[in-house]
Amino acid sequence: MRYAMFLLALVTTFVVASTASANQARSANPEVNAARKGPVAKLVELERRKNEWLRQKFAR
Repeated sequence: MRYAMFLLALVTTFVVASTASANQARSANPEVNAARKGPVAKLVELERRKNEWLRQKFAR
């Protein structure tokens, strides 16, 4: 019985870990996500680009 519970816990851990890494891989490219999510995500990406431009402009 302990062996079965250990095996179940091990399999569950592997499934959760693989799901988490798959979710991270999907959100790696914000430009692709902006194209997929619609106007709100596009505005968020625009804000990020604006903030990066301001950092470059005034960080002398």
